[in-house]
Amino acid sequence: MRAEPLFGELLIDFGLQPVSNRFLPPGSVDVVPDFSLQLRIDADTGLIHLGTPFPVEALKPRYDWLTCFEPEDHLDDLARQLVALPEISPDSVFGAYSFKDDSMLRRLERLGYANTWRIDPAEDLAVTDPCANVETYQRELTTARALAIAARRGRCDVMIVRHVAEHAHDLHAFIDAIRVMVKPGGYIVWEVPDCERVLTMGDCTTVWEEHQYYFTRYTFRRVLLDAGFTVVDYASVPYVLENSLVAIVQEGREPAHSDDSVAVAAEIERARHFAQKIQARTIAVHNKLEYWRFTRGEIALFGAGHLSCAFLSLMQASSLMCCVIDDNPNKKGLQMPVGGLHIAGSEVLNSGRIGVCLLGLNPLNQAGVIAKHQKFVDQGGIFASIFPGSALDLELR
Repeated sequence: MRAEPLFGELLIDFGLQPVSNRFLPPGSVDVVPDFSLQLRIDADTGLIHLGTPFPVEALKPRYDWLTCFEPEDHLDDLARQLVALPEISPDSVFGAYSFKDDSMLRRLERLGYANTWRIDPAEDLAVTDPCANVETYQRELTTARALAIAARRGRCDVMIVRHVAEHAHDLHAFIDAIRVMVKPGGYIVWEVPDCERVLTMGDCTTVWEEHQYYFTRYTFRRVLLDAGFTVVDYASVPYVLENSLVAIVQEGREPAHSDDSVAVAAEIERARHFAQKIQARTIAVHNKLEYWRFTRGEIALFGAGHLSCAFLSLMQASSLMCCVIDDNPNKKGLQMPVGGLHIAGSEVLNSGRIGVCLLGLNPLNQAGVIAKHQKFVDQGGIFASIFPGSALDLELR
């Protein structure tokens, strides 16, 4: 399987798009770097990928307070599943790729499996910039470095790799680097976002310049099989915003898969429909926001993360917003990477000039925001979600 830059059928060309973690100081005249953002699809496998990855140095955050959160409600069950795998005992070695795996290692240690290690960016990858994140780690983890890590720390019985494969600029090289750190007969636990539902819904916020690949249940399994793994267990764990695909694999090819043409055709059809829905939703969003501005007053967007950036930029909606709201003290007062929008605290909802507040934060947190700002609702304000298909979807309000 190949997903090289500019290979594959073009699905959507979004033109030049900004780096969504590049917040600017107030009044800054700096220009946020932008790069060509395209979605393409491998016609042989149905895997969606970016056309050309953004440069790693551009993707690297400029602030060390930026954080990311991955879904974890399923990890207790997953930890119990891992320790019950054949040939796994309290003496087994559990390795991990990044800080995203720390909570899983703590769970394993609480179960009595304390023989663990995790790649150290500085010691193992020569990455010393405190702002560097997984965009940099994936570039620095070569097979040679992985072999050195295995020699220094010991090859592991189980390797945990959560929510990073989608960031790899060279997926095959990344997979090969991971596998050399595992003992013969050992296991690799892969976890990636399951984009199937959001693609079906036409949700533009799934597109992020830091994610090179957009896996579905079929395409991720296909990647693993084509890489020469046997799939021990495979599941899509449901979450409100985006499901998680969890795969436990071992080395060793499964019997050759049968003709997958029907499955690939279904992936291609979904991808093409996604592109069509993005175009249709852009028009619908503009019409709704223009109507609200005329009938209700100014519009704000709650949440200054990459989901909001995608909405503002890909829906071309930044000019329709008066500000973005976020109570993170590190973000308040800065300018968004899109449209130079000011980031204000939530007290601005009580200013009397905002009639509509769009919700661009994880749907799990939206009810809490609405409850906290009931005064805004009581005064006639409307909350609406940027996520299509949600109960508060702005198209349905």
